[in-house]
Amino acid sequence: MPEKKEKILVVDDELIIRELLTDLLTEEGFEVITAPDGEDALQIIKEDKEISIIFTDILMHRMDGIQLIHKAKEINPNFVPIIMTGYATLETARAAVKEGAYDYVLKPFNISEIKTAVYNAIERHRLILENARLKEITELFKISENISSIRDEEQLLRFILNTALEYTEAERGSILIVTEDGKHLKLVAGTGIPQELIGNVIPMKPTSISGIVALNMEPFFVEDIESQPEIKEYIIGLKNKSFISVPLKRKKSDFITHHPLMDNPSDIIAVLNVTDKRNNAPFTESDLKVLRIIGNHGAVAIENARLIREIESAQREIVFTLGEIVETRSRETGSHVKRVAEYSKVLASKIGLSPKEAEILRLAAPLHDVGKVGIPDAILNKPGSLTPSEFEIIKTHTIIGHDMLKKTKGVVLQSAAIIALEHHERYDGNGYPQGKKGKEIHIYGRIVGITDVFDALGVDRIYKKAWSLEEIKDYFADQRGKQFDPELVDIFFANIEEILQIRERFPEKQQ
Repeated sequence: MPEKKEKILVVDDELIIRELLTDLLTEEGFEVITAPDGEDALQIIKEDKEISIIFTDILMHRMDGIQLIHKAKEINPNFVPIIMTGYATLETARAAVKEGAYDYVLKPFNISEIKTAVYNAIERHRLILENARLKEITELFKISENISSIRDEEQLLRFILNTALEYTEAERGSILIVTEDGKHLKLVAGTGIPQELIGNVIPMKPTSISGIVALNMEPFFVEDIESQPEIKEYIIGLKNKSFISVPLKRKKSDFITHHPLMDNPSDIIAVLNVTDKRNNAPFTESDLKVLRIIGNHGAVAIENARLIREIESAQREIVFTLGEIVETRSRETGSHVKRVAEYSKVLASKIGLSPKEAEILRLAAPLHDVGKVGIPDAILNKPGSLTPSEFEIIKTHTIIGHDMLKKTKGVVLQSAAIIALEHHERYDGNGYPQGKKGKEIHIYGRIVGITDVFDALGVDRIYKKAWSLEEIKDYFADQRGKQFDPELVDIFFANIEEILQIRERFPEKQQ
């Protein structure tokens, strides 16, 4: 006897057949539901998703058994169909199996054959459900893995929407994010809707489905809008009668909720909508379940992407602030490190480094002189010429900076350690601290070696007046292949107009 009462639907236009099978299967411990024809059977299948087996006669009024199997599979693809027939031939049996039947039994019934067919079908049903669960777990794992791998929020929102459309077989959908004030929803991604609507902002009020979902933080699932005519006014351009809207919610956090600097302390992040399922089919509870899972994983991924963005922004601010502190201590201005950073990024891009590499260099370059924090003020800010011993002390700022940064984790600070150590090396091998030569010097060191000197020559300092652009060009022409990488010098000055625009954007601040 089964551990639980499996549900079996018996469909036959003969009452005596329905009663016979009901008695037989009930005695075996099954729950039996009957229907006199295919139309009534479909209604039962729509209302009861737990039916495991359908016994159906192959010849019936209004709808035959094969038609019933096809239409029932659209509603519940996991049930196991068994065909009953009093006119069995090898051809009809093959046709029934080809059209989706798992087995067939002959009328008049042999009780042992009925039992064998039922128990085989029950085992088949369990295997189908197990495979479906395994497939679902695998698919959901892939969804989670893919969503978690995306760091760019705009790309992430588009992926969430596309995934939702794919798994629910919907042709139209949208995502609206909560704005910083927590009072509005902004349409940021959409499929099947006019693209000019992207960017539209609506108030977070119960005047739209998205507004209702955001306020209540609960899904809105309508299988047939005709059953809820009062919500028709909220729907614009709905092509079929079904839709789902789910919230993307952040996890509860007392810190976030009560943090005084939080612009939007709401637990709602966004709203995901899907409509227009293919073939005008209604959405199902399974679709809702998938969207809930996508929404949950999506919310976490969005939070992580924003947190990473905030951390990276904070790191950038710390790097530039530390660079400015070093420059201020040596009576230079913070604008110097900003210009060197931007010049370096331009030069890196022009020589073919990837955008990522160029950005890493931009972030690391401001710390090129961080080792100066270990140089005494009397030497660092001496207005006259340095003695040989004092210059040897100045030169140690490269090693001090490298030692400060080399044990840090992260590609930006590791790059900064290299730059701090090598930006005073010379292409001819006469630089310091290690006397590296040519391509032995890291590309970041060679780039910052150029951009640092270019900027320093072009501004007033306590020990010198600013040089003219022509004087600077002459100096670099003379030092091309000596102090500086000749190829980099040529590329740098081939793009001098872009460099000068940066200098205008970050002028020297008044002391």
